[in-house]
Amino acid sequence: MTNKILNRLGQSIPPNLSITPHTTPVAFFGDFDNASACTISINPSHCEFYNKTTILTGGKKRLISRKELNRHDSEELSQAEAKLVFDFCKNYFKTRPYKGWFNKYDEFLKLFGLSYYNGSTVHLDVVQWATTPLWSSLTETQRQILLKNDLPFLISLLEKDFNLIFLNGNTVVSALQDFLGIQLVKKVAFFKPNSQSHAFRFNIYLGNYNNSKVIGWSPYLQSKAIPSYEDARQFAQAIKDVVEAS
Repeated sequence: MTNKILNRLGQSIPPNLSITPHTTPVAFFGDFDNASACTISINPSHCEFYNKTTILTGGKKRLISRKELNRHDSEELSQAEAKLVFDFCKNYFKTRPYKGWFNKYDEFLKLFGLSYYNGSTVHLDVVQWATTPLWSSLTETQRQILLKNDLPFLISLLEKDFNLIFLNGNTVVSALQDFLGIQLVKKVAFFKPNSQSHAFRFNIYLGNYNNSKVIGWSPYLQSKAIPSYEDARQFAQAIKDVVEAS
């Protein structure tokens, strides 16, 4: 598996797909080998590599960029360079994680006795490249090519038996249902954010992939639908209640 991961991390940036310049693929965020659970979203944020338009370097970086490796986007990385990218992925939560994205998810995970920060959970993406613009603004052709190119790598990572796999939002749920053939049972639930006067209806998806239990939901956890950390905890409880009753 390690050689497969290093080969993936060493790949050059494919042209014409709006992949964020000077970046490297993100195989995973955290300690893949020791995690008992994984979360899956669609693709990394460009904020993993940039502060607005400035690429993060030195002590400010979260992950290693091609700029620091002195590699053009069209160049493949050496085995030693790919290993450095691997180490940054593995140690992500021990350095400078993008807390604006991950901390709300971590509040959700705590209701299941899990956390990114103690190594029990690793984060994966359907597509391993950050994109500029965001995924939702890519052309349909670009999205389909990226999915076709990157899903096989995700599938290889999911050969590991996790206790739990969490699918964050409809885009990920649909992609994995289509490409992995996961049979998910849909449950309807309601959730009212603390700042809102009315609850909204959402879907929970339950199933199995190989020997892993799969839990998904329709709203994107980092969206405005779930505004605060407290909302994330309560949203997790709503899902946990349905899981335990099923």
